[in-house]
Parts: sequence; structure tokens; C-alpha cells
Amino acid sequence: MSNQQNLKKIITNITTFGSVHIFSLLISIIRSKLATLWLGAQGVGFLGLLTSTFNLIISLTNCGLPASTVRYLSENENLQSIERISLIQKLSIIIGIIGAVLCFLFSHQLSMITFDTADYRWAFQLISFSVVMKQITEIYTSIFQSRMEVKKLANANLTANIIGILITLPLYYYFHLRGVVYNLIAVGIVEFIVFRIVFRRLKLKDDKTALPFNKAKDAKKILGNGLYFNLSNVLNLLSAYIVQIFIRKFGGLEQTGYYISGFTILNVYVAIFFTVMSLDYFPRVSRANENTSELNSEVNNQLYIGTLILSPVLILLLLMAPAIVAVLYEKSFTDTILYVQLALLGVFFKLFSWVTGFVIIGKGSRNLILNNALFFNSLFVVSHILGFYFYGIKGVAIASCLYYLCHLIGNYWVTYRAFGLKISRQNIRVFVLSSLMLMGCVALYFSFNSLMSISSISCIFIACSIWSIRNFLQIIQKKKVE
Repeated sequence: MSNQQNLKKIITNITTFGSVHIFSLLISIIRSKLATLWLGAQGVGFLGLLTSTFNLIISLTNCGLPASTVRYLSENENLQSIERISLIQKLSIIIGIIGAVLCFLFSHQLSMITFDTADYRWAFQLISFSVVMKQITEIYTSIFQSRMEVKKLANANLTANIIGILITLPLYYYFHLRGVVYNLIAVGIVEFIVFRIVFRRLKLKDDKTALPFNKAKDAKKILGNGLYFNLSNVLNLLSAYIVQIFIRKFGGLEQTGYYISGFTILNVYVAIFFTVMSLDYFPRVSRANENTSELNSEVNNQLYIGTLILSPVLILLLLMAPAIVAVLYEKSFTDTILYVQLALLGVFFKLFSWVTGFVIIGKGSRNLILNNALFFNSLFVVSHILGFYFYGIKGVAIASCLYYLCHLIGNYWVTYRAFGLKISRQNIRVFVLSSLMLMGCVALYFSFNSLMSISSISCIFIACSIWSIRNFLQIIQKKKVE
């Protein structure tokens, strides 16, 4: 496949996944708005902390099986047999049950750590039943992803989200804080059922290949790789969790709500862009991990497409942050607005570190995964705690930008030294110019009167959008892309 064709395929897959995830984003927006109206700032804080804890439990107990599954099944199409996929399913059930039992048994400790009281022990006991279903659903997603079943994965996500929001509405309205817990359980059940139905429609083949298959050895390989792959994700969630707990202890549940709402906008709503790209990008990186030239091509293509999409989106977010926060939450969430506007530059830096980070995972370099995860997550916790301690929410936003800049530099240095990864001159030029443009927009917004700054930034947004659209058209029309 030529580089031009590869670029077009990336755009096609992103468009397919993106359309579904944009709809999912709208549903998330509705859910957040309802949570704000019916639960208030404290309710948003409760929702954020409980969801973060639940996600942390999932990551701690899944042994990295989802990521390992993608890499394992993507290496060779002959591995995608009934027998091997059945083995992965059984592993997901086992780790799901273990996770559920641990969540139930340690519900008291989880409540004390998360909320500084044992009053919410019941919440963790109830959501423990969702752990099994969530673990299995994630494996279904990984199987779809590794097989490049774009439409099936998109349809499953779309159906689950539609049913999920219909369940959320009455639960939040009638049960309030308890509705948050009930919603996690109900949505987990819905997702499991939908993904199970779609999975059963896959056309799997019998294992008639020459590739050796031993249940014990294959299980050991999958889980062994998964534990290292999972480490990074666990530490990411754990570091974010520690920061949230610190803000709750020293700033109160209300400040936590402001921080989590801003964090959600950037790291869930905007970062849905990364989720969409990963569904297509990770399998391709896994397939190319033995070919340096092909790997370089995949990384540079992904970075180029990502920059074209993200640059105008972040400029628009800078302008629309007050309106977005008012729609999603309330006008009183001024700290949330400030956080979003200052921290958005970090999201752009994250693009670079995210693209190169998948190379480390795709290569399966265990020492690099371990060292990277420990160092950068320690840096995340320290920088964000210091930022909040000295400057509040504003300090956390600045810390986020500095952290992702350091992460960007560190990841590129590691992948360049270890794997010979080289970013093209075109991408370096485009990335530097986009970074300077975004920094200039932020400086304009906070340096001049609102009318002058908004007018200037609007002009930059229009110019950036035209530039992005022009380059996309060049790719689609098969014109030369350097």
C-alpha cells in the first residue's frame, strides 16, 4: 500500500469512528449537563471520583489484556481463530471475576480513600458487579479493533450509547447520587449485551494453520505482555486519581468538581479524538513494529493527520470555552473555563507524545514501558500537586502544559534512540508552527480586551481551518503529500 493510500485509509477510518464518537460525545454532554442540574457541583465531583475509581479498578485488574489482545491478534491474521479468541474470552472472564471480588471485599477501603468516609461503601459493593461485564466488553472491543472491524465496532458503540442515555435520564432524576451508581451498573449491562450480540456475528475460522497453539503458553504470553502494557494505563489513572484526591483534601469537593469538569472537557470530550485514532492506529503500529521504514511512515502519517484535525479544534475551544462550560455545567464554573483555556496547549503537546508512545507499546519493550510509566507519572503527580498548592486551578492548568511538553520531548528521545524513529521535516515544521500559533492565540486572549482578542483569534481560526481543509483535499484527491 502506497503512502498516499495509507493516508486515505487513515482518514476513512477516523471518519467512520469519529462520526460515532461525536454522537457519543453529544450523549456525554447531555449526561454531564443533567448531572450538573440535578446533582450540582458536589454531585459532579462525586460522579467524577466514583467513575475515576471504577476505571482504576478496571485497569488494575485487567492485566493489560485488552492492549495485549490487540497486539497479539494484529501480528498475524492466522492468530484470529476460534480457539485463540475463545482463550482470550476465558481469560477476560477470569480476571473480571477476580476484579469484582476484590472491589467488593475492599469496598470499605475504597470508600475511605476516595471520599474520606465509609458512607459510600455500598456504592463500591454495587459497582463491583459491573467489573466483570466491563472487562469482557473491553475484550470484545479489542477483538473488533485487531480485526479492523470498523463498522461493527462503530455500530456497537452507537447502539450502546443510545440505550445508555435513555437509562441515565430516569436514574439521575429519581435517585440523584444513588443514580450515579445505578447508572454505572445499568450501562455496563447494556454495553455487554450489545457487544456480545455484535461479536456473535463475526465470522471466525477454525485453527487450521501451521502456527503452533498451546493454551498454557499462549495464555502466559498474552498475560505476560499485558501486565507491562497495562502498567502505563494503570499509572496514568492512578496519578490522575491521586491529583483528584489531593484537590479534594485541600480544596474541597467543589474545587474537585471544577477541576474534574475541566479535565473531562479536555481529556474526555476533546481527547475522544485520541480514542478514535487509537482504534485504527494501534493495530497498524503493531503490524509494522518489525519494519523501521514502515513504522516511521505510520507514525508520521498519524502525526500529520492528527495535527490537521487538532489545531483548528483547539483554537475553536479557546474561543468557545465560556459557552461550552455554560452549556455543559453552569456559568458559575469560572475556574473550569480558566483551566480549559490554559491547559488546551497541553492537549496539543499530548498528540506528539501519544503518537510516539504507541511505538513503545507496539514494540513490546518492557523495560522502556516500565521506566517511562514510572518517571512521567511521577512527574505528573508532583507537577500538578505543586501547581494546585501554589496557584490553585490555574496552577494545575499550567502544570498540565509543562508536563505534556516534557512528555513530548522524553518520548521522542526514547523512540529515536531505541528504535530509530524519525519525524519528517514536514511534520516538525507543521508541528512547530501549530504550537506557536496556539501559544499566540492563548496570549492574545489574556493580553487584550475581549473584542480585539476574539476578533484576532477568529481570523487565525479561519486561516487554520482553510489550511487543514486544503491539505485534506490534497490527500483525498491523490495529490502529492510530502
